[in-house]
Amino acid sequence: MYFRSHHGSDGNPEWLGLKVLQLIRQPNAIATYRQVFGEILDGLKSPSHSLLVIENGDDFDLEPPSRERPGTYYWNYEIDLDRNIFHVCGMPFFSLECLPDDNAFIQYITDDHMSEDEAAEDHISEDHYGHTACALRCPPEHKYKKPPPPVVDNSDLVTYQSFMCTGSQVALSDLLAKSDILSQHEHVRVTLLEVMIGQCMVSSTIGKEIYEIELLKDHNQFTDDQWSIACFMASVAFVPQTFDHIWCVCHPEPERKEFTWVREDTVVCIATHLYDERCLQASVSRLINVIMEQRDNPGHYFGIAFSIFHCAIVKVVKDAHTTTFSHTSALQFLPSFFAHSPSTPGITALARLGYRIDPALFKRVVEACDYARYININRAEKSLAQRAASSDDVPLGTICPALPLELWREIACYLCPFELIALGLASRLCREAALMVLRHPHLCGYRLVAVPQKKPKYLRGTHLSLRAASFSAVRAGIPTVVTVGVEFRNIKSKSMITPLRFNGSSLYVACSADR
Repeated sequence: MYFRSHHGSDGNPEWLGLKVLQLIRQPNAIATYRQVFGEILDGLKSPSHSLLVIENGDDFDLEPPSRERPGTYYWNYEIDLDRNIFHVCGMPFFSLECLPDDNAFIQYITDDHMSEDEAAEDHISEDHYGHTACALRCPPEHKYKKPPPPVVDNSDLVTYQSFMCTGSQVALSDLLAKSDILSQHEHVRVTLLEVMIGQCMVSSTIGKEIYEIELLKDHNQFTDDQWSIACFMASVAFVPQTFDHIWCVCHPEPERKEFTWVREDTVVCIATHLYDERCLQASVSRLINVIMEQRDNPGHYFGIAFSIFHCAIVKVVKDAHTTTFSHTSALQFLPSFFAHSPSTPGITALARLGYRIDPALFKRVVEACDYARYININRAEKSLAQRAASSDDVPLGTICPALPLELWREIACYLCPFELIALGLASRLCREAALMVLRHPHLCGYRLVAVPQKKPKYLRGTHLSLRAASFSAVRAGIPTVVTVGVEFRNIKSKSMITPLRFNGSSLYVACSADR
């Protein structure tokens, strides 16, 4: 529940900010607020919050309580009595249990590089993604505290303890039986995922939600928008890597469920506090359970426990007689909001996991491109999705000359995704050639083939590299350089549509090519 007070005078930290700070720093002030607001709420049903918001105004007269959080004004200060947090402009800053003194308060909410002659109100402290944030130099004792891990019942660990665990801190390269060294194509996939995550973090709406997710007590508290953000981050490496600026390529929006199958052999569950051993083991147990319940065939299956901040990957090996599992430790996924590099072990791990050969890739590309609608195939014919999934083949000589796979692959390299679908529908051999090319990311008609060894000048020494990257690319056999995540005044760019839907809108990512 929110209590709001308006103040028409200057709301900058040196006036209203200090006034609020001094008010709540008085002896027993917080206890008094809790008592008074509790009495106000006695007549209301199921209040979910007790938060005082003091905004610009001339007095401290409270408005009637509201369930809706007030909009963010240029300067506003919130006293969160549930979580003991002092918010500034809607973002968490300080712990109510250890507030800074007046001078430190001003320093930690204004820009570190502000000169004495500049007004504090024009230089609010920001993180490297442009969000209002407590200055990095603020001591830990003054910063807001994150909730401790939830209590994990022993019953939630039964599965983990029942099956044979062959390793609990296994490197992903060992789970995948691959080299630690990234291939050129894996490097492209990793860098593209880093850009996607950076684009989420730089968004004002998504960034604020991420800060809120950090304060959740368990995975059951995720709002629908927060779940969509988490699911997108965890799953975007597994969708066909074909994105465009028009709706001819449309990846389906996942329905909110406890478990999301991102591939036939890979499932994701959203979690929290994976750095805690019992929380990690409980999430691994959940993943093993759903794999055992929903996948009957022997084989290798992967589960991803994902909290946005960390991820852990579990491999379940089922055969006719036994089931074993192994998993990674909790890998950092999200970069710090004060990071200098977009790279994390978790991003690399999910990108590499998503690059594995997917037997259903061609069928999924057909569905994402909605190919049938654009070529007006007769509805009575066998659906394209069925044809894409079929192992049937047409005698190659009846359609095209008998060429080796290597030549078909060279031909495929000159085609766009829609043309690759047409090629793949011709025969099994053509489909194999098309799949070799479709494993590469295709952005707005360009196929990304490599990450340049040297960053362009505009990405060096700036925080822009946290959310943007350049790639060596080709289109119809013509090489070029594609930049993703940033727009230029003198280069025409396109707004690439991603699978993320939140708050009634989509996440768009800028994409441009040198001419």
